Amino acid sequence: MGRYAIHLVVTVLVVLLAAGCGKRQASAPPARNVLRYALTTEPTTFDPALVRDGPTIDMLFHVFEGLVQWDENNRLRPNLAEGWSVSNGGRTYTFTLKRGVKFHNGREVTAEDFKYSIERACDPELASPVSATYLNDIVGALDKLNRKAKEVKGVEVVDKYTLRITIDHPKAYFLAKLTYPTAYVVCREAIEQNGDEVNGRRLRINDRCAIGTGPFRISQYVPGSKVVLTANKGYHAGVPKLEGIERPIVLDASTRHAMYERGDLDLVDVQKGDLLRDRQDPLLSKELHTFDRASVFYLGLNQNVFPPFRDRRVRLALAYATDKDAIVKVALMGVPQKANGIIPPGVLGHDPGFEGIPYNPEKARQLLTEAGYPGGKGFPTLTLTFREKTPDLRRTAEMIKEQYRKELGITVELREMEWGAFLDALDRKELPFIHLRWAADYLDAQNFLSVMLHTGAPENVVGYSNPRFDALCDQADKEQDEQKRIRLYREAERIAVTEDVPWITLYFQRDVELIKPYVKGIRDSLMGHLPHVTTTIER
Repeated sequence: MGRYAIHLVVTVLVVLLAAGCGKRQASAPPARNVLRYALTTEPTTFDPALVRDGPTIDMLFHVFEGLVQWDENNRLRPNLAEGWSVSNGGRTYTFTLKRGVKFHNGREVTAEDFKYSIERACDPELASPVSATYLNDIVGALDKLNRKAKEVKGVEVVDKYTLRITIDHPKAYFLAKLTYPTAYVVCREAIEQNGDEVNGRRLRINDRCAIGTGPFRISQYVPGSKVVLTANKGYHAGVPKLEGIERPIVLDASTRHAMYERGDLDLVDVQKGDLLRDRQDPLLSKELHTFDRASVFYLGLNQNVFPPFRDRRVRLALAYATDKDAIVKVALMGVPQKANGIIPPGVLGHDPGFEGIPYNPEKARQLLTEAGYPGGKGFPTLTLTFREKTPDLRRTAEMIKEQYRKELGITVELREMEWGAFLDALDRKELPFIHLRWAADYLDAQNFLSVMLHTGAPENVVGYSNPRFDALCDQADKEQDEQKRIRLYREAERIAVTEDVPWITLYFQRDVELIKPYVKGIRDSLMGHLPHVTTTIER
């Protein structure tokens, strides 16, 4: 019996048992006012200047904070800055800091701390993989990163509670970039007293010196087991309603789901393979919630590593052979929205009328033949790499493998990789074919186009380069008229999607989660759940 048939039998039995015996009870709330939800990876770092992955960021933004933050309406609002003014033709931002904000060790935060934190993030000895992406607009940031200066000229301390940041050109998205962890404030003395030395050079933050200003502090970290956060009673925006947050480290999705059903977790992600059963379960069906995310899942085609990808016809052939509708319907249970373009709904520049490249296997075969691989003959085996222990990614990858075999005669091998190793391999730009997600750091097309696909951009891991695309992005990045910016970004998007195909976009993310009914007060945005300052466990 095939595995899908077995799964169907098991599903039916579970549904019949649940409906027939009627004995399963809803989980009781935990004894303590502590939210329990799993980390789906081992934390990649405890350092906001180094972090680049969503699961770790979700943990760290409870501990560290920046000048501004997102709200439930996807708008920027003050956080550690109580306000700001913009001058110098849109190039200079003067922030007035909120007084009385204290680090977890009790010391008050000042403008000097922000200058230290930004300059530390730009220190080449720290080797941050993200500072050149998120702090590069600040005058002097790249000079420090490239060892041409000892300080970041564009960050000035005006007085104890006033910070001035000057950028190279007026950029409408700059303020939003300060929500990324590279701009979070860190505690200098905590790092210098307790940090781990790396290669005899700078100090990186570990869990012992992760001293921020956030609503929670790290009270325990057991590698491979859990991270425990405890409420910051002196939090500047008011004491969180939760006593703490427990984050067991559980890589396997099925294990997480079972823990939720046992009452060991209060919130869990739902992989689409479990969704049918959850929808039919009398209790679980009432606890399902969906959330739209400003994220796109895609296939990345690395032209520098896999020679056939240097032929535009090959890349187009794969795009025309990709049946996105089938992937969404079959592999993903119809939950997400098919992605015809790169820019997700809710992000400035999204074009709902853009149709991208349609599924057309006949045209795909014609293009592959023209490229010299009729029926896939002579085409090297292609390895598709994706994050391990993520069933949704595997289900999608398996469909991609079958579609390319059936329509093009191409052999695709699947390779799951541990998350940290995957990120390292991406940094080395050595993977030929990847299945990955890019989630918005801020709701602007620049974060998807310029950041991901501009020639030489640190996040451009597929070797894409087109001067026309770059010129459009460069112009849009500096344009102050919003409608002109949108038109420029949309034109660039069309070049990438329909002409050059460095990516094959698949779908825009829509999360499905199980949340216990006693969990109240969760705040959400297109980037994900916001820090749990209003969340509570009702008894």
